[in-house]
Amino acid sequence: MLPRALVFATLISCVPPSGPPLPFCGNGVTEGDEVCDGADVRGACGSVGLGPGQLRCKVTCDGFDTTACGAIDSGTLLVDAGVPVAGAPDAGTPDAGAPDAGPSMAITVRAGRLEHEDGRAVDVRGAISCCAGGPYGWPLFNETWMDLTAAKGVTFLHMRVGPFMTSTANGETDWAPIGGGYVESGGKADLTRFNEVFWQRVRALIAGARSRGQYVEVDVIDGWGIKHCRWGDLAGYSAWDSAFNAQAADHCATAGSAAVAPGSVADQWIRKVVRETGRFDNVLYQDGNEVGLIAGYTTAWTTSMHDVIRDEEQRQGYARHLFGTNSGLMATMQHASVDYGELHQDDSATPAQCANKPCLVNEYNPNPTLTPVEFHQRFCAARQQGTAFWYWRHGQSEADFRRSLDLMQAGCP
Repeated sequence: MLPRALVFATLISCVPPSGPPLPFCGNGVTEGDEVCDGADVRGACGSVGLGPGQLRCKVTCDGFDTTACGAIDSGTLLVDAGVPVAGAPDAGTPDAGAPDAGPSMAITVRAGRLEHEDGRAVDVRGAISCCAGGPYGWPLFNETWMDLTAAKGVTFLHMRVGPFMTSTANGETDWAPIGGGYVESGGKADLTRFNEVFWQRVRALIAGARSRGQYVEVDVIDGWGIKHCRWGDLAGYSAWDSAFNAQAADHCATAGSAAVAPGSVADQWIRKVVRETGRFDNVLYQDGNEVGLIAGYTTAWTTSMHDVIRDEEQRQGYARHLFGTNSGLMATMQHASVDYGELHQDDSATPAQCANKPCLVNEYNPNPTLTPVEFHQRFCAARQQGTAFWYWRHGQSEADFRRSLDLMQAGCP
């Protein structure tokens, strides 16, 4: 096995562009479409995945100048700019996916349930911080969320990698210091350039989860973003919206309602997701949050995504990862390419709702929100039925969400 020094390579510093500045640029306050402004950079070099130094703002306020940041320590796998991670899988080697330390976390499906390789049932205790933003790293997660949930016995986390914007008012602005999956400039994403700092952060988070014994469900292409892109009610959220990418191309129009075309932007995105995450044995894939709510959704979108994932796993020498659907469509869940189902509903699910495959509920939004006791009742009802009910914060107060995790950790009668 090759040393973990191969996990990260030194990033090349970028030179600030000489293009016109954004409106309000120069007043020292980050606002509007600005990523930063003067000394207001919202973090240090470590916040963008680099070594010690001085993070600066480009004169155009649409990105960071990292020329004064130090290089990543190529001998250490970093999480949150400085914390070595034990047990992180190697990358770019023939044995990619094999952990340096600790037992394998690979899981499979047998007889309609999630199992470890030795036949033990997988204990699904999932937790998602959605959606208030702030200290937990939504729509992915961060070290604060991992530490908090791991201490409560949580075994499954969930991340939505997008593609989303970060430099627009409706984008995921909590991620503005790092950016999203694509390079952004002037409020537009360049669909020909992946933002490697973002993907480095994704790898670090998955490795951090692994070191805490947690699985990560990776939402490959967020159907929620595509849905709203089609509706046009969240301008500036999706990088596939023609008004918000440098190519002026509408990639929302057919996403979800047709098979993934070879060589398309969707195909390239899926392959990037797999290249960056498929080396980890604690990863499982979900086609996309609420894909079944995209107008004209077809099972072909999900099954072709599966085929692209399998092809890229093979190309990279990665092991096979479980693949699930959040479509809610029985025809999709019954398809041989789908290993498990994720549902959005307010109550626990039965196996029959997911074609007798592993069945999990990972989102619900009742009004009023569930109390901790009500959440725990649903969590336990699911376990009795052989399914799973994630914790989804959905507007709970800090006290209630911590109490909910306490109850989940305590188990069921």
